[in-house]
Amino acid sequence: MNYRVPLPAELRQVEFVKLFFHLEIVDSANLSELVLLQLRRELLQALKAFPLRGEHGFAKEIETLLKPKLSDDPVAKKQHQKPSSALIIAPDVACSGVRSLSQNMSLPVVFVGNGIHAITSFVKLIKYLGTQGLCSGVGKFVIREIEAEDSGGGRSIIAVSDSLNDGLAPPICNFLWWLERQKQLTGVVKIEIFTPLRILSNGKPCFKADFARLFPFILRRITSMLSSHAGVELRINSSQLIASAAKIEMVENSLVWQDWRMLQCSSGSQGIGGLLGDLTITGDKMAELLWILQLGTMFNCGRGATYGAGQYRLSYC
Repeated sequence: MNYRVPLPAELRQVEFVKLFFHLEIVDSANLSELVLLQLRRELLQALKAFPLRGEHGFAKEIETLLKPKLSDDPVAKKQHQKPSSALIIAPDVACSGVRSLSQNMSLPVVFVGNGIHAITSFVKLIKYLGTQGLCSGVGKFVIREIEAEDSGGGRSIIAVSDSLNDGLAPPICNFLWWLERQKQLTGVVKIEIFTPLRILSNGKPCFKADFARLFPFILRRITSMLSSHAGVELRINSSQLIASAAKIEMVENSLVWQDWRMLQCSSGSQGIGGLLGDLTITGDKMAELLWILQLGTMFNCGRGATYGAGQYRLSYC
């Protein structure tokens, strides 16, 4: 589908793989939304205990994937924040709640750029995580199968439980082709944020936000990921795009802050959470900004975006 504005040609250079890990729970567990969004902690703990951590290539690949180093490029260092992981995990929070024996759940994971090379090592880590559990020793699982998605949205099974140790050959997509296959939303567009989105301004959480405030964070998230993990700098005028976002008309803003974790501190308990709800927008600048919003549905936004926080979807209104 043709866009009204040209898409950055550099997006053709940015490859990604989208996998769906289908897990079968082998013990009863109460997997709350918070648990599903805290897989970073569990993965890093599993990595420390992983018996094959010294296996050839594994440590380097996983370190590159989960804990990438700052770029050696001084320009990139100045323009982008410390890189986040070269993958995005998007747990389905609709699966939260009590999961009983033999219930299934799906874990979508997107590997970006150089993160693709670590897929085999990541599968090994996820398989080992199943023996440890999704949260503090509970929620143990086995991987029943792995599906891969192609650029057109079609899925195919690329591994089952008995073949997880074999080499995987998922379809490799690029973001330009993916965007060209997306729907051209026009008129009134709804942004539905369905996992807590937490953004900071001057080091403090933003308890309220409109589109103009939210958009720069989405843009920064995308450009940082592409630079850090694909070595691609988009030839775009960020200041102009942010100015266009400020001209977008707000039809409705139902974003509210929701606490989803309580931290104990010297002054008592403190809520940590994020924004949830809908932003309904319209305006002449929508076509100029739409591709960024659509990419953002893949990358998530805000603190914890790598592990599922700040997920949103777009729809007509």
